[in-house]
Amino acid sequence: MARNRVIYQSQALFIAPSATGVQVSGVNNVGTGPTTTPFAPTDGNTGTLGSGISLLKKLDRVQSCNFNFSINRQDINEFGKLARIDSIVMESPTVGLDFSYYVTDGYNERLMGFNITGNAITDANLSNNAQSISGLLADLQGNNYYILTVDEGEDVVGGNLTPNSTVVGIGNGFITEYSFEASVGAIPTASVSIEAFNIKCDASDAPITIGAKTDSNVGATIVTLTGTSPAVDLFAQPANKLTAVSKAYKLDYSRHFTGDIGSAAGVNFTGYTTGSSTVSALRPGDIVLSLPTNQGLLNLSEAHIQSFSFTLPLSRTVLQRLGNTFGFARVIDVPINMDVTLSAITAELRDQNLFDLLATPTKQDFTIRLNDSNGTPKIAYTVKGAIFQGESYSENIGDNQTVDLTYTVQIGGANDLENGLFMSGSYGNSLDTITSTFYKLGTSKLG
Repeated sequence: MARNRVIYQSQALFIAPSATGVQVSGVNNVGTGPTTTPFAPTDGNTGTLGSGISLLKKLDRVQSCNFNFSINRQDINEFGKLARIDSIVMESPTVGLDFSYYVTDGYNERLMGFNITGNAITDANLSNNAQSISGLLADLQGNNYYILTVDEGEDVVGGNLTPNSTVVGIGNGFITEYSFEASVGAIPTASVSIEAFNIKCDASDAPITIGAKTDSNVGATIVTLTGTSPAVDLFAQPANKLTAVSKAYKLDYSRHFTGDIGSAAGVNFTGYTTGSSTVSALRPGDIVLSLPTNQGLLNLSEAHIQSFSFTLPLSRTVLQRLGNTFGFARVIDVPINMDVTLSAITAELRDQNLFDLLATPTKQDFTIRLNDSNGTPKIAYTVKGAIFQGESYSENIGDNQTVDLTYTVQIGGANDLENGLFMSGSYGNSLDTITSTFYKLGTSKLG
């Protein structure tokens, strides 16, 4: 049945552990039989997808999702003719993905490649002894993202795929910005911007496998949705699309499962879920903020903090070479300067002379810890090496006087523990085998 519209109920955003690797834990090597898969091929042939579990994971608590693309062309004109005679593609298209989600336990951050601890947060591991972007700094291929759309009126969560399901795949996606904001009266939210090399859509009328079947390993009638990767092989010369069967995805097997993935009989597919986090969302009233020492006119210990936010820019430059239309890498632009902003209701000021700050700028560390309603820490961000930039005061009739404090942080290298952004999460208790085995950081993706 044709859709009249698409709403949030019928869509979900998925991520793959890499762009070029196998997206299913059930692939046979030709002539060797089953290798790294718990299941044998369903069709009895070697070199095809087996009935393994998809490596795709659903990102949870997503609140918005936007994607776009534009084709960059060069017009060809000549003397003697007003209109162009051709318009040729000189570089790879620009593909964008932006989404936001409620921050919970750090599981989404781990899936996207941030180096974030996953154990219960204590004072001992609050700041995490690893630069949060250490894996992203070394990433040369990015991740694939998939937007699943099911039938109108149907939930993705708890439902099954149908012959009318469609998937938009975004290949070689690199994070170009990660921002976080927590404020009074709003649920703490993270926003992410992605730049990618390619985009493709697998629809019911496209050459993909869609059809009802009964899988003996699952014991239930399901509908499969299998398509090739949207990624580009950036290491080939020239770069080309990844269309091999071993690069395909199988969203029918990315649903939540229980049991042992090492044996077919122990697996029970229960449908897509709302995630395994123990909290639905974190409240601003349960936030604990460790403030830096006073440097401006404001007495921070007496101020009433209204919001805390930071923006981590990870813009990238496409490296080109002769023979490659798509470029061969997206590298992070350096240095990386992160902005941190605090907003507060003014209470008490303190003795301070601006010129005293000019000669001795002091680096500051501070932490924002988000607890659940029981006071248990769920996720924490620690900023190290922040330098105070200034304060901005404002007041109107009928309003409280407010002040905005700004800091800048220059992110250090992967082994720098004194400058940058450090993350700690509490998702470790729900970490499954797929995530811990396949979602690797940095150059480990190439293994």
